[in-house]
Order: sequence, then structure tokens, then C-alpha cells
Amino acid sequence: MCPGQVHDRGRFDIADGPGPGSRYDTSRGYRRDLATGVPVCVHPEKIGHPPGRYASAGERWPVEAPAGPAPGPMPAAAGELAAWMTAVVRHASAGTGQVDQVLADAERAAANRFPAEVVVEALRAALAAVG
Repeated sequence: MCPGQVHDRGRFDIADGPGPGSRYDTSRGYRRDLATGVPVCVHPEKIGHPPGRYASAGERWPVEAPAGPAPGPMPAAAGELAAWMTAVVRHASAGTGQVDQVLADAERAAANRFPAEVVVEALRAALAAVG
């Protein structure tokens, strides 16, 4: 998993890719810097931020793009579910920093209204959109 999914902004570094300075930590489920122990994301293109030593060297976190419109209530149409989940995740990223909990809640709610394959596709789209 990416440290960006479990740590707030600035609490992990972003590297330009896997390298000798970090190693996958099986106990944590993500890479860590060998010298500092700081979590390291190695896919800047997925997370949407440039490489930087944000946690280990105190570099300033890049300016965020606006989260967009608030998600509002869950849509009634299956074709709108992915956009709604994406908005839910973006607002969780911008506000609470608890993406995993917010997304789990959205998944449970959607599972009560839509078939499992629709929910899974919406989850994939939301996670791809936010890195």
C-alpha cells in the first residue's frame, strides 16, 4: 500500500521510484527510508505530488488543488457512483485525513443500494483518481 493512504500529508516522503535508499517493510505494508525510517511513497504519478523529503527533511508539502464540489448524498444511478465516491475521497483527503474510514463507510452504504460489481468499479475509479 502507499503510505499516502495511511499517513497525513507531510508525514511521509515521496521518491521518484523504488531505489536503494528505501526498502519494503512487511510489518508496515509500505516502503521505509533505510536511514530515517520514514515511510516512502515511490509512485509520485499516482499520488499526484512531486518527489520530496517532506517528513525526513521538512520540505514544504506542495499546494493542493481544490477538492472540488462536496459529494452530497449518494446518487440513485449506478453510473454516478464512481464520481460520488471520488468526491467523497477527495474531501476526506482535504479535510479529515481519514480516507480509509470514509471510503469504507461509502462502500458499505453503496453495497446496500448497488450490485457488488458496480461498487467495486466505483471504488477502483475513486482510488485511481486520488492516487
